[in-house]
Amino acid sequence: MSRNLSPQSPMRPLGIGNVVSAGMRLYTSHLKSYLGLSLKAVLWSLIPIYGWAKACMISAQIARLAFSELVEQPESVKTAEDRVSSRMWSFLGLQILVSIILFATNFGLSIVGSFITAIPALLLRNSSQDSGGLALLALIRLVVNLAIFAAYIWVYSRVMIPELPLAIESNVDVGTSISRSWDLTKGSVLRIQGVVLVASLITLPIFVLVLIPIMLFFPIIATSSSPDTVGGAIVLFILSILIVSLLIGLLTMPFWQAIKAVIYYDLRSRREGLGLQLRDRSI
Repeated sequence: MSRNLSPQSPMRPLGIGNVVSAGMRLYTSHLKSYLGLSLKAVLWSLIPIYGWAKACMISAQIARLAFSELVEQPESVKTAEDRVSSRMWSFLGLQILVSIILFATNFGLSIVGSFITAIPALLLRNSSQDSGGLALLALIRLVVNLAIFAAYIWVYSRVMIPELPLAIESNVDVGTSISRSWDLTKGSVLRIQGVVLVASLITLPIFVLVLIPIMLFFPIIATSSSPDTVGGAIVLFILSILIVSLLIGLLTMPFWQAIKAVIYYDLRSRREGLGLQLRDRSI
């Protein structure tokens, strides 16, 4: 990576602002190549199974390119593709496994939360009609929901970067990649969530600029259309949402992959001394 883009000394831990700033610099400095890869990933994602695997692979390719810049051993787009292409199906399997983990976490937490809130509801059933009982139940539900959300984002933070080990390290499979993400993020959940929050605020204007015209346009179509054309208007709306989703993915996916690369770089610097050893890196 060029010296002016290096976030800090390789051995110096990065703060939340440093991580986001480095990710943004990577994104803007390689905008053409990253968006080109992102466009390929978006188009491949329209094709089931094989296309999804290609899209996951290209996404990991962007992360690898960003990481190679951070460690000042830049790779060409072709070289990075050669390194990750042999693991294409592993990236799809990894994405599926992470989705299952997050779904199971959300499902399990929802059941636990429902059980916990049901107990005070039963205990307070005689007083649930007065304002004090209703306020207490509402407070309990709020606390439980906040605890569930905190638990979910804790798990999400622990499995946020598994494609980085799979794309960069050798002798790593799907299960090992998740284990690596889990180990590297230990003790860094709050900082990672700070990075996610700041990065989300940066990408928020993209969502607003893209979605607002669609949301304003559809009511006009719906109210001005005759009953015979309402179905066509709904189809048009659905297609518009699909196009908007693809456009948002096109613009934001490289940014988030750059952010993940910086997080991975920083975590390895803190825990493994990345400046001294790039463990199992195959460049």
